[in-house]
Amino acid sequence: MAPSAPADSPEGGVLQPPRLLSLCPALRSAKALCVAYSGGLDSTVLLHLLWQLRSAGLLTAPVRALHVHHGLQAAADHWLEHCRQCCLQWHVPFTGLRVNAAASSGESPEAAAREARYQAYAQQLQEDEVLVLAHHSDDQAETLLLRLMRGSGVAGLAGMPDARALATGTLLRPLLGLRRQELECYAQHHALRYVEDPSNADHRYDRNFVRAEILPRLQQRWPAASASLVRSAELLQEAEELLQALAALDLLAAVQQFPNRLSLAGLRQLSPARQKNLLRYWLGQQPAALAGAKLSFQLLQRCVHELIMPDSDDYVRIEWGEGASARALHRYRGTLYLLLPLPAAPAACSWNPRSPLQLPAPLGSLHWDMSSEISMASLLPLQLRFRSGSERVSKVDGHHQSLKNYCQVRGIPPWLRDLVPLLYHGQELTAIGEEILPHTTLAHSLKNVGSIQWQRSLLLCGW
Repeated sequence: MAPSAPADSPEGGVLQPPRLLSLCPALRSAKALCVAYSGGLDSTVLLHLLWQLRSAGLLTAPVRALHVHHGLQAAADHWLEHCRQCCLQWHVPFTGLRVNAAASSGESPEAAAREARYQAYAQQLQEDEVLVLAHHSDDQAETLLLRLMRGSGVAGLAGMPDARALATGTLLRPLLGLRRQELECYAQHHALRYVEDPSNADHRYDRNFVRAEILPRLQQRWPAASASLVRSAELLQEAEELLQALAALDLLAAVQQFPNRLSLAGLRQLSPARQKNLLRYWLGQQPAALAGAKLSFQLLQRCVHELIMPDSDDYVRIEWGEGASARALHRYRGTLYLLLPLPAAPAACSWNPRSPLQLPAPLGSLHWDMSSEISMASLLPLQLRFRSGSERVSKVDGHHQSLKNYCQVRGIPPWLRDLVPLLYHGQELTAIGEEILPHTTLAHSLKNVGSIQWQRSLLLCGW
């Protein structure tokens, strides 16, 4: 706990609550505010400022506090209770939420805690509610330095945005225009009590190292270093907005019927820099089923050199990520497809065509719309199989073609060919996907064979 005595500075030298509304006018129009309240200096000052504004009638939105209990420190239970008591004192509704912030193999503790925290925020945020975070300008300067060390691009170097969408609400950072020193003065003046996380003194963590050892050295040499870094982040935010606008225009000329498909002809009209800019933007515009895909600098380079630049339209794919983050880009017949990994082909099975046959997602299901006059005896045995490589398809002239050639003629993409349902009547291939082959024993023996509907996800299967 870090209590402090009131400062000797006059009232005019201390941050005044109305200034917060000047820094962040969006607070005035908010319907409801939820403060991410850790109990530390920054979030304590933010919550107190909003409480002051509410008490003075300058803020109409209701304010509540959300504390995320990571369980990583011995004092975590004490911090939770401290936050609860402060909210009780200020008559602010309080929610404490415990999360599992344990880092997985290869993941940094900082990243794991942040991910768990933001997941909790997204789950707890109510519709049209605004989540308010206490990041200030020194945090922004640290973020820019850290991202420079990671080799981030313009979007990363733009730092933390002052506002963005989150779940069904909005995220705001109203303190980005303030220095940490101003928050410290405010806390001293109002004798605010806040907690200190002992891990902040551990310089093994990158942000703590930058905060304690790098920024102070920079400020010794260049006193305005933090302000300059923040200004650079603001300029980079403007640059990123322009890049996004350019990508949106380029996308109009390249996007196809489905949002996960791009025209290679449209892409090849652009410079390599605009191609990469468009790919980054396009990935961020994907529907929910494909959302979250990101390409590293190296993967973007590969996409340009292996998928876009070659004159050939031979089938090529690039895969990346694991588990839920796994994605693949496929180049096929003048189009670039973004897809999830498809499942392995299921085992062969028998099928009673009077009932739909469910296939693994996203392959959907098979429905055979047939006359009720057709007897089941004439159809059985009917079996579903998948490609093995030796299949032959009968043609009208009595000859046969390979299944590979059949797929090529009909434009079935290579990634889906092993998953196209093959229906056998006895040992004879009778239907491929939705097409009932007309030159088979079954087709000749039935007057009204009906039609097969393959209700698959065209978005995720690519065909």
